[in-house]
Amino acid sequence: MKRIGVFTATRAEFGLLRPVIAALETSGTLEPVVIVSGAHLSERHGLTVRDIEAEGVTIAARIPVPLRSDRPVDISADMAATLKGCAETYAALELDAVLMLGDRTELLAAAAAAVPLALPILHMEGGHLTHGAVDDSIRHAVSKLAALHFTAAEPYRQRLIQMGEAPERVFTVGSTAADNLKAFGARTRAEVETELGVDLSPGFILATFHPETLGAMSTEAQIETFLAGLETGRQGRKVLITLPNTDAGSDAVRARIETWTAKNADWVTARTSLGARRYLAALTACDAAAGNSSSGVIEAPIAGVPCVNVGERQAGRLRPPGVIDAPLEVGAVAAALKQALSPDFQTEAAKAPPPFGDGHAAERIAAALEATDFVGLARKPFHNA
Repeated sequence: MKRIGVFTATRAEFGLLRPVIAALETSGTLEPVVIVSGAHLSERHGLTVRDIEAEGVTIAARIPVPLRSDRPVDISADMAATLKGCAETYAALELDAVLMLGDRTELLAAAAAAVPLALPILHMEGGHLTHGAVDDSIRHAVSKLAALHFTAAEPYRQRLIQMGEAPERVFTVGSTAADNLKAFGARTRAEVETELGVDLSPGFILATFHPETLGAMSTEAQIETFLAGLETGRQGRKVLITLPNTDAGSDAVRARIETWTAKNADWVTARTSLGARRYLAALTACDAAAGNSSSGVIEAPIAGVPCVNVGERQAGRLRPPGVIDAPLEVGAVAAALKQALSPDFQTEAAKAPPPFGDGHAAERIAAALEATDFVGLARKPFHNA
């Protein structure tokens, strides 16, 4: 059995890794070895390790990090703790490779830890562009450290090849978000209301907002503008909003959402984390998604749900027809919401061809890994395109 470490530090990342873990569990030659760190182990961020345990996933190691604050210097200290913990954990677990997804600061540390060990890195969701966040640089850096790549769409594969990655090491498999939506299915508003214990009639908007880490506007102004636009443009809908992850500036976003929720408790519900299953249930049942999460430009279009994508955080990603881009201005956000909630646009978004794969990405990843010889895989060629 080849032991594949699977590193996860946030709720969104685990949701996308879960189908791959399941596929590895059914393989006759691959064994998933799950390593949990970051916000998963933080009470303040919802202690989402409980969601992993609830899925029946065996956790091989836990790497706690301080998460003292959202100040850049403290985030750097968290990266140092993650790097040290990962290096020790990888060596102790005697892995053949380590799988990781995305573009967060924890991921760069987890990838760097593998390099001195000559441990091959298997990277999912490379090749994206997100001009408004530091994630862009991190994603590309991890791609250059990785030995194998699994991309959500062919343009992303071509971008990695443009970066010098060998074509035979880059696989277009689709997004595991499509796998999750296929497995979980759509839910009704009544089912979501029952599960969350809230009244979401006559309909609701699912909102998520993270700091735009490379934005010119202050974080406080960003969240203030978004919430004002959401309030102005909601067209009588309720709002279900999730709190941000551990980006720089997230404390200010979290504090403002909590104050705003308390003031508007008759039509706003906030949750620290919904978990992958409840989040997708809410997404399939809502009237529209709004904010600047990657789920709005990936999962929402797959589910056929309109999305108002606000600001520059996701600038550069592929844009399916159901996504409406709005600058971070109150009037623009309100106008985009009005368009997204219109019957014509709802119909248009629902019938758009599903992007980012057919729901079999995890199977393709497992099949590729079963056919891979991991000996010497960490030695990378450079492809001159």
